Amino acid sequence: MAKNFFSKLFQGNKEVVPAGAIPCVDGCYICGTVLEDGSVEGNKYCEGKLVGSGRFVDGKLSGFGKRFVNGQIMCEGNFVDGYLSGQGKVYSYKGFVTYEGNHAKKPNDYGSAYHGQGREYHCVTGALLYEGEFYYNHWRGKGKEYYPNGQIRYEGEFLDSFWHGRGQYYKQNGELVYSGEFAEEPFTYDR
Repeated sequence: MAKNFFSKLFQGNKEVVPAGAIPCVDGCYICGTVLEDGSVEGNKYCEGKLVGSGRFVDGKLSGFGKRFVNGQIMCEGNFVDGYLSGQGKVYSYKGFVTYEGNHAKKPNDYGSAYHGQGREYHCVTGALLYEGEFYYNHWRGKGKEYYPNGQIRYEGEFLDSFWHGRGQYYKQNGELVYSGEFAEEPFTYDR
């Protein structure tokens, strides 16, 4: 049924906005309900594909919503002017959560940056990589980095995603290797 619905929306290369849908300035449209404040609650479609779900102001997500790519959820959380801002989650192409935590409204590949407290996960396995403070997508401040088996690799201070400041480095079996100050690259480590 959905296939027939979407096939009727196109005439050649031109998208036809279905009756009752609200056209957006970006060429997309929203199927939903217009609220008293003029915002729209519903689903946004571009070229017949779902690209967003939630509340929209001027065609942009505002408040809690979800963004989709090729029918798969890409991110969800609080949006301001179309960007994740505040609490939210980002997903990998395999459906794993790759980040959950606070976002700042600063455009990048995901329309926002990891900023504040959060957790970053491996995009293929879903294993926890890091939890702690972020500063515009970088590990900065206090945090913990993990091995794929879940064991803590490093606990302490970070600067631009590198171990920097006071911290402890552990082997994969949990044995403490070094406790003290880290600056630049005190010794070689791999990620």
